[in-house]
Amino acid sequence: MATDSERLALLETRLALEELNSNFCYFLDHGHIEKLLDLFTENAEYSHGTRRSHGREEIAKVFNRRTEAGPRTARHLYSGLQIEILSPTQARGTSVCMTFAYDGVAPVAQASPHLVADFIDEYTCDADGTWRIGKRHIERIFVAENNTGPVGQTPENTGS
Repeated sequence: MATDSERLALLETRLALEELNSNFCYFLDHGHIEKLLDLFTENAEYSHGTRRSHGREEIAKVFNRRTEAGPRTARHLYSGLQIEILSPTQARGTSVCMTFAYDGVAPVAQASPHLVADFIDEYTCDADGTWRIGKRHIERIFVAENNTGPVGQTPENTGS
């Protein structure tokens, strides 16, 4: 049976990981790139489809390309977070993310899901006590007909 302090530590970890995932969606949707990058470990791996990024510098390029492409209105809604705590500094998780996206500014007259995907994550608690994403793979499940692929995908990282 877990002690009160062990239960409290598990609760704190779960809340921190829920906040990490909420912040990812919020920072991404609102263009807070520096805050978004701080959610990743220095050597994080971030993949979506055939696009692969290693380390914050490459991940920054993905998100900067996204903003450089012009105005984009998007909302990422995540749900169903499943967490497996492996140690005081390591955890794994999965969640479902539904994305609405429009190339232009809000308000948008109509919306339908652009993508429903699974987030498959590995988390690390850094020395400063902050949980970060060490690895995130986005696995596409339902894809809108007009969704041509991950934002920021370029010919050199398509795998073809």
